[in-house]
Amino acid sequence: MTIQPLASAEYPLEFKDSASCKSWVEQLTLTNIQLTQQVLTRQLASLNAAKLPALERLKILEVLKEPAHFVQTESAKRYSGKPLPLDANETTAWNNVIALWQETSNNYQHCLKAYRDGDVTIAPHAALVTMRCLRLLGCIMLDHYRVYRQPPGLMWRELHEMYSFAESHGFARIRVQDCFTHHDPDSSCAENYVQTLLAHLANPFSLSVRQMAFVSRWLEKWSTLVGLATQPLPTGPIPSLAVDLTSTTGVVFGGNLEPHPNLRYLDLEHLSKTLRQTINFLKAGQTPGQLGLGDDARQPGCENLMMLLYVQWCRAGTARSEERSAAEEPAEVCFGLAASHANIGGPQMRPPHEITARERREQDSFGFVARVDHDKERAAQSQKLEPWQILNHSASGFMCMLREPNGQGRISHNQILAVRRSGGRHFHVGMVQWLRMDESGELFCGVRLFPGTPQAISVRPSNFNLAGTSRFEQALLLPEVPAPATPATLVLPAGWFQSGRFVEVYSDRKQVAKLLNLLEKGSDFDRGTIVVV
Repeated sequence: MTIQPLASAEYPLEFKDSASCKSWVEQLTLTNIQLTQQVLTRQLASLNAAKLPALERLKILEVLKEPAHFVQTESAKRYSGKPLPLDANETTAWNNVIALWQETSNNYQHCLKAYRDGDVTIAPHAALVTMRCLRLLGCIMLDHYRVYRQPPGLMWRELHEMYSFAESHGFARIRVQDCFTHHDPDSSCAENYVQTLLAHLANPFSLSVRQMAFVSRWLEKWSTLVGLATQPLPTGPIPSLAVDLTSTTGVVFGGNLEPHPNLRYLDLEHLSKTLRQTINFLKAGQTPGQLGLGDDARQPGCENLMMLLYVQWCRAGTARSEERSAAEEPAEVCFGLAASHANIGGPQMRPPHEITARERREQDSFGFVARVDHDKERAAQSQKLEPWQILNHSASGFMCMLREPNGQGRISHNQILAVRRSGGRHFHVGMVQWLRMDESGELFCGVRLFPGTPQAISVRPSNFNLAGTSRFEQALLLPEVPAPATPATLVLPAGWFQSGRFVEVYSDRKQVAKLLNLLEKGSDFDRGTIVVV
């Protein structure tokens, strides 16, 4: 067998066939993830440039699949769920992952082209090759969701065309060996296609990294429960959802679409029944592990995620009871507890200063405290407000806000923020419910506001100890709201809230508040109900 790489290939292949590739893989140092990823990407690029029989190329790809999947999973930890925009190192890590997926996909596409050109040796494996292509497109899309980035429309078109190809050649539902899956040794083109459709339909821009991991795992189990019909389904409680195989988008509402040959309607009846049963079992006290959802899944988070998926998949996200109003208006926004505190309270609102024992000794010995005070510098930085545009809103928040191009800060999923609408006097506080960066680089977020007008206060532990915390820290008080009836709540630094604890509260006077029920645990704050004692 002769390998003929391109004359300009910078990194020659280290193997000549699947047997020598297996020996080469055994020598890889998987402890150095970045180096191994780089080596695999280069070898796959060289393989892509080499002239090889399609069957031998496929065998080599199957050997390389496992180490590639391992380094990709490890590399994703460097950017998954990080604040947006990603920093330079995170962006590089993300680009490197996408590059390896793409080089792998290009090689499988070589095999598929050989099948289309009539290569009889690859024909028995056409279903496997097509499934791999669909799976790799799904992996690329998943890594877009991990950084809350919208997959390009051309990627959707490629996915639809690949599934359409599987259908037209009669092997869309043929089950073939798939080592990617952890629950079932077999998979099909249709199952991989459905997994990607459902991943998008789950609204991944509103999911945490941990939630995304569970959804990805569960989809491998549940994709067999979803059918793809060529004709509209009977009217029922599940809204009609469809996908156009010629489009550049994912699943859309199918009720108002005129039937045509390129539409596929999602049959979600079996999935809906399974989700309802699983939720009822969880409510009855069965554990996620007993239901095959994973021993690492915890309640009540598992049940809450299941309910969210049920709404997104089987009620098409229609559980929202509030009406949206589309009305563009400018707003000033800041992110994080420190910035919110500074802007709501103004520069005059500072935690009461109490010197430590060491500082007292320095004061007694030298007449001054030998420390650098960065409070003013931090306060000046934290008070910076960014211009945003509110695109639409409801009674409980802003469903969509668009960041103006001159914004500089990084924004986290489930982060606290303060918003002041154009011409408004007061700030409102809430949390980032979802984040999405579009193909153009524009950054959007959805915000759920907390009831009440926030007050900047300071707090410190009363009957508990936190490492490194002895002075007053910044916090926000949201007073009781009569309609709708909402008790008073405190927004505290992350990790503070635990039912039964007491905190000293300082505003215009000192008080003591008992922490009752945790309502939100954000990425940089805790929020819960209190009673002043």
